[in-house]
Order: sequence, then C-alpha cells, then structure tokens
Amino acid sequence: MVVSQNGKILGFAGLLAVSASLCAGSASAGVVVAKPAPHGSGSFFAPEFSTALARSGQFTLVGALQEHVSIPGEPTPTFPSIKQGAVYLMRGTNTTPERLYQFPGVAQFDLQAGSQVALSSRFLAFGTGGSNSSGASSPFANSVFIARQVNGSWGECPIVSGQRNCNGAVRENGQTSSRALTRIPLTYPAHFKSINIALSDDYLAIGYRQESVVELYRYDGPTDRWVRELTLDEPNERFTGAALALDGDRLAVGSPWSDGSSVGSELGTVRVFKRNGSNGTWAAAGYTLGHFSSGGFGKTLAFSGANLAVTSGAPDLGTTPAPAQHLSFFRVATDGSLSARQSIQTSSPLTHLALSGDTLAAAVYGAGDEGLSLYKREASTGVWSYETGLIRDFYKSANNGALGYAGIDPIGFSGDELSLGWRAYSNLLGGVVYEKASLIDACRDPRNVVQNCSFDSVTNTALDGYQSSTGWQLLSWNGGAAWADYNGRQLRINVQQPGSDMWHVQARTTVKLAQAGNYRLSFRAKADAVRSFVVNLGRNGSADNNWASYGRVTAAAGPQWVIYSFDLPSVPQDSAAYLDFNVGNGGAVGVTLDSVKLLRLP
Repeated sequence: MVVSQNGKILGFAGLLAVSASLCAGSASAGVVVAKPAPHGSGSFFAPEFSTALARSGQFTLVGALQEHVSIPGEPTPTFPSIKQGAVYLMRGTNTTPERLYQFPGVAQFDLQAGSQVALSSRFLAFGTGGSNSSGASSPFANSVFIARQVNGSWGECPIVSGQRNCNGAVRENGQTSSRALTRIPLTYPAHFKSINIALSDDYLAIGYRQESVVELYRYDGPTDRWVRELTLDEPNERFTGAALALDGDRLAVGSPWSDGSSVGSELGTVRVFKRNGSNGTWAAAGYTLGHFSSGGFGKTLAFSGANLAVTSGAPDLGTTPAPAQHLSFFRVATDGSLSARQSIQTSSPLTHLALSGDTLAAAVYGAGDEGLSLYKREASTGVWSYETGLIRDFYKSANNGALGYAGIDPIGFSGDELSLGWRAYSNLLGGVVYEKASLIDACRDPRNVVQNCSFDSVTNTALDGYQSSTGWQLLSWNGGAAWADYNGRQLRINVQQPGSDMWHVQARTTVKLAQAGNYRLSFRAKADAVRSFVVNLGRNGSADNNWASYGRVTAAAGPQWVIYSFDLPSVPQDSAAYLDFNVGNGGAVGVTLDSVKLLRLP
C-alpha cells in the first residue's frame, strides 16, 4: 500500500447551487455551447471558435479566427480569404450571440479576426492579422478594433444582404463619424500570434512581443478617441509585452526573455506600471525578477485587484522531460508596488491564467488528468494553495468520444463564472465550456466509481446538482451515535457517541468494481481536532456476514483540509462493494469529507 498526503487544501466558501432546468436559447452551467451556426461557406470547415476568449461580468467574447463568409453574388472565397475570422459576444450562457463582428468577402485576405480578444465592462477589442502569402492585404488587416457599450447596448454592425457585415461599420481612431467599430492600426504589422491586447474600462494596451514594444492608450470620452499615453520600446531579446494585464490604471507587463523553444540570457521580469492622474504619465511602480533557473518568468500572467499571478518555465511546451514550471503570486498595492511573493512548482506548464477575487484558474498543458486547475488564497494567512481541478475527459461524452478538453485554450473568469475555450470541440468547430468554479471538483472523473463523489448528486459527466446524501448512508452501531450534515457540498459527520470500535460510526456508499486490479483512493478530509479514522473498501456482507476487506487504510486528520491518496493493490471484481469511512472510537470529534475518488489504475 502506498500512502501520500498531498498538501493543504482550503474549501470554497459559500458554494453555490445550480438549477438543473434549461430554457430556450440558453444553457445551464456545466455544459459545452458549440459555435453558433452557420460555420462558414466553402469547403474549409474549421473555424476554431474559442481560439481566443475573454470574460467580463456576464459577457464572454470569443474569437473564431478561421471563420469565413461569402458576400452574396461574389465568388466563394478561396484560400486564404477563407480565414477572415469572426468575433462573437455571448451573454451569460445563452447559445445565441449578443453580437457578431465579421468582415465577409474575398477582399478580406487572411484577417483571422478574433485571434486576440479583450473585454471590460465598457469596451471590447479584437485584433486582425496581416497580408496573405502573395502580399495582398485587406484594408482591415493589422488592426485592433474596439466596440463600446452605451446604455447597456453594444455597438452593432448592420445586416447587409441578409448577413452581418462590418465592412462598412468602421471608423478610424479620432474620426468624428459614428460607427460600430473604431480601428487602431498596428504599429508593427505582425502574425496573429505575435501581439497581445488588454483592456480596462479606460485603457487599452497592445504588446508586440517580437519587437519588445508595448503601447498604452487612454479613452478620451469628450473627443471619443483613444490617446496614446505610453510607449515602451526595449531590446528585442526581452520579448516585452509577451503578457499583459490591466486593472484600472495599473498595467502588468511580462518580459520573459524567451520565445518559441529558446530561453534568453535573463530569467525574465514583470513590472507594474501606474498612471499619475495629475499629469497623465506612467511609471514602473512594481518590479520583480524571475527566481528560477528555467527562465521564462512573465510569459503568462493574470492581474486583478490586489492579486498578480505569474508563470515561469520553458516556453517550449513539447520539451521532454519538461523543465521545472512555477506559478508565483504577488500582492499589488493601489500604487502598483509588489509584495508577498509566494511560488508553487507545478507538474505541467500552465498556458493561460485568469483571476477572480482570491481564486486563480489555470489551463494545464501536457500529461495528466487535469485540463484546468484552481488555486485559492486563504484570506487569514494570505497563502495560496492548489484547490481542485477539472478532469480533461469530463465532457468526453458530450463530444461523442472525441478528445477531452485540452488545457491549451484561454480562460475567462468573473465572480464564480468560468468560460473555457475549447477550439478542438466537435471537429474544430469549437465551443465554450460554461462552468461555476464552485462546482468543479477533481473527483468528477468519468472513471470514478464513486458516483456522488462530492455529496451533491452531480454525475461525473454533468455539473448540475445540489447538496445531497444520494447514494450515501450514515450508520451507527453498538451504541455509537452521529448525524450527517451535507451543507456546502461536503459530508460532515457529527459524532455524538463514538462507540468502542471504529465501525460503530460509519459513512458508506456502494461502488461497482467492474474489473479486478489495483485501485487508487483519494479524498479530502479535516477534523474538529487531531484524530484518526479508517477507510475500508470491502465486500457487502449483509446476506452472509462475510465482510472481507479488499483494502483498509488509516488516516490522521486535523483542523486543516488535507488531500489523501492511497493505492490499494489486488482488488477483486465486485459489482456491489462497499466503500466506508469509519470514525468511531475516536472521541466525539467531527470529521468532514469531500472529493472522494476511487479509480482503477491502468
């Protein structure tokens, strides 16, 4: 038997229940919303909806960089005009988009609109790429386009000949005409992957990582124009602007000194710039240097409120064996200064980050079960720790057995609401996974034989549910006495009389062991005071009093959450086995359980 206790875990506060009902045109949390039809004209059929994604409040902005649409009467677009791209603004979990921004027609060469997107409560922005292989260029190439929300309504392109068409709905930045979109041309025309954009309610940042340049614009309401207030132009080897994030009038800038498969001579830096409101100038108020020999510090970051999260590690995601990867956290003051660095080594690269309050969502690339990890900051101590994760194969059944959710696509996070890009969904049509962070639990693995693994009646392929005792029994024997509380999507065993043996107070569930083999049991637990308890996997002896044990382990618990993992060898096949948590004979000390997972090992 192998036993490991994998660190402190903090529970979510105030976990939310979700209605299981569906209404027309909308979808509940825990589902994949496929790219809205149509999918484009011609033979090219892979719009890759959700290649880029951003979230603010109830809205999710989604890029489909290879969407393509013909103008009626024109020839069907041919390569590369078929990669015009499109941008969808989705409200809540509605399946019908709130807005669609698209430049149809054969003149719009290789735009790949929506290859970068950004969103705030006042503005949305998206980028376009450059010229095609023959050098021809659309008038909308190499640009950032911005739409504004006014009185709850977003700028909208007209319908022309029965389809949404933004070709005549663009004005140049500074023009006084009224159009749905404002265009800012890129100073450095670039491949669609070479720029980054970030938005707040008053500022727009554009990063050109190949040129190591960052430009920062302020929206001037009286003139309805974007005014450039800052330009950083640094040596190209720094890759300044490889990552950007705005929070109000504070801008976080990553300079990882690395790109592709190369690592630069420096470890990388992150700076936080703060605006001086009296004179409109920007200055670096916070600075931190990479702390790890693997370099690449600042290649990905997220910034919200008082929290800043930064990744480091080899930029080449295909490296084997992968060098060390790290996730670092900082506190950011209102003046932009940094403090309280904490770093966690991660087993796989984290490709995208999104912060909401004291919770971080991180897309996980590479081997392993998880496609998304959640980290939580404990308010009383200020310490960040791993919380839980979303299993890659969770939505496999919804995708007809195709590849599971891959952690290489972007994340949007607002309040408790997560939007996860999944461009590979349904033959590269793409989709958005709408989730609640409070419902995600790593035990919800389709392979998990514990059906109600987080005490909420949630199945292992859908996250709608509520706190529940379904499938579980709390039993008292031989003078033991206890009662169960399932609030907060956990099982709290309140021990009143412990009895004289461990099984005199027992919580159990039936598990179907369809195959014999080695199994791994994991769960989270804490206790009101330090105590031990016994977990047993065994035979149901109700009919013949044969209670043979297939694996028994003893765990010690205290007031802090701990993740436990136990390997149980040579477990037989049994379609009606019992998994039970025995907390008797340990004093009147309550035990709380969550995230119970039993997997057969390959």
